[in-house]
Amino acid sequence: MWDAYTFYRNMQEDGIIFSFTGPTSQSVVEGIGEVLRRKMALEETKMSVSMKVFSIFVEQMQNVLNYSAEKEPPKAEDDNELHYGMVTVGKKDGHYYILSGNYITKQDTDRFCSLLDRVIAMDKDQLKAYYLEQRRKGPDASSKGAGLGLIETARKATRLEYFIADADDERNFITINAVI
Repeated sequence: MWDAYTFYRNMQEDGIIFSFTGPTSQSVVEGIGEVLRRKMALEETKMSVSMKVFSIFVEQMQNVLNYSAEKEPPKAEDDNELHYGMVTVGKKDGHYYILSGNYITKQDTDRFCSLLDRVIAMDKDQLKAYYLEQRRKGPDASSKGAGLGLIETARKATRLEYFIADADDERNFITINAVI
């Protein structure tokens, strides 16, 4: 039998407030977002920190919704495609972290890595200018938002890092960790 107690205790020790994995939809994002806001309000988190955590959480979930290569097509006309991934929010050593992960296609990997490397290397003023430039330019054909979500995440985070794992012949798994 699987030991949920040990798993739960390990999550508590890692400061995990919540962790979600599985099929994601806009309603899941909204529901978890509301719980996250309430939890941070109960902990009397400063409003500026709370807003950053919430904003990055939404951006990370949107990345899963928009770019996850693990998905199920709709079963009916009025259904949406389900995209799979994971997002974890925690607090450790006085800092919040938002960790997300999902499969991306091999062809999308270079674009994601290039953008992430670029924004990680920028300071806050450069990020602001780049954000405005990309917003004016608009998305390219292979993007759903000109990378604005990743740029915004980098603007709000104290530290941003990522890891790419080779999953199979067609996909990689991207992990993004934003620390506030």
